[in-house]
Amino acid sequence: MFLFTPGDITSYGDAETLMQFNEELGSLPHPNKIVIAGNHELGFDSTEDQSERKDKWQGHGTPEGWKLLTNCTFLNDSSIEIDGVTFYGSSWHPLEGYPFYRPRDELGKKWDRIPENVDVLITHSPPLGQLDLYPPAERWGCRYLLEKVEELRPHLHVFGHVHDCYGAVRNKHTIFVNAASQKSTKDGFNRPLIAYIPKKP
Repeated sequence: MFLFTPGDITSYGDAETLMQFNEELGSLPHPNKIVIAGNHELGFDSTEDQSERKDKWQGHGTPEGWKLLTNCTFLNDSSIEIDGVTFYGSSWHPLEGYPFYRPRDELGKKWDRIPENVDVLITHSPPLGQLDLYPPAERWGCRYLLEKVEELRPHLHVFGHVHDCYGAVRNKHTIFVNAASQKSTKDGFNRPLIAYIPKKP
């Protein structure tokens, strides 16, 4: 049994919220909890030029805040194999002014790091055209990520970022899950989504 959280676990990356989230993770029965950062995890991206951060986010965040997440496996351009199933997590996205931002034409290099044998892909950004519609009609997904998913055909692709597109869809090879927990802090929480991951022999 696995629990996936594809980022935006905080609004500002503050230590208090991170510790509360970690405590809640520790209370859950799932033996394997896998977490990545989102664009709201301020301080997690060691490569970020903070002078380019949006004004409202200046001065916020917890440097290396992932170290507070002791009750999960934190992935950042990295993978883990559990019971023969390969999981890969990556936080990059094309939304300027936040941690883990990269211009769209540079994101392909990030997705090239995804291992060929990936079974479950966890990204913050959605792939283009899959549960990525930001109202009223803007697609926030990444074309290069879609191309990589179509090439590698993971069983499951979990993401977030576009909070308005919670849900799940599938094509012939991959189940796509936008696991956004809520549209905004004023809205109630969405129900967790459950997917079956075939166990490898």
